[in-house]
Amino acid sequence: MTRYLTEDELITTITRLTSDRLSEYLAAEIVIPQQSEQGLVYQTLDVARLELACELHEQYDMEADALSMMISLIDQMHCLRAELREVLNAVEAQPEPVRETLIKVIGTARFSRS
Repeated sequence: MTRYLTEDELITTITRLTSDRLSEYLAAEIVIPQQSEQGLVYQTLDVARLELACELHEQYDMEADALSMMISLIDQMHCLRAELREVLNAVEAQPEPVRETLIKVIGTARFSRS
């Protein structure tokens, strides 16, 4: 079951987050809350994204649009890692001769691009 936080709970949970900063982040679509009977609500993933945004904002003085792009790139990296994990699991499930062939082909392709 997913736990949802209201804006007030979110700002209480993320001590570096202010209402103004949240408005900037919403405009830059760093998070996209869901509409509920309580108003806008946020998921656990939104908390993690906003904590990261606050940290990057403070450490590197990044504007909301730059943060949005950076977090989008991080999201893409996570997706690629998950896809690569699936490919590696699929290779691991193959019989030994197939695995050896795949490893050889992948290794050759990887090192021939250098």
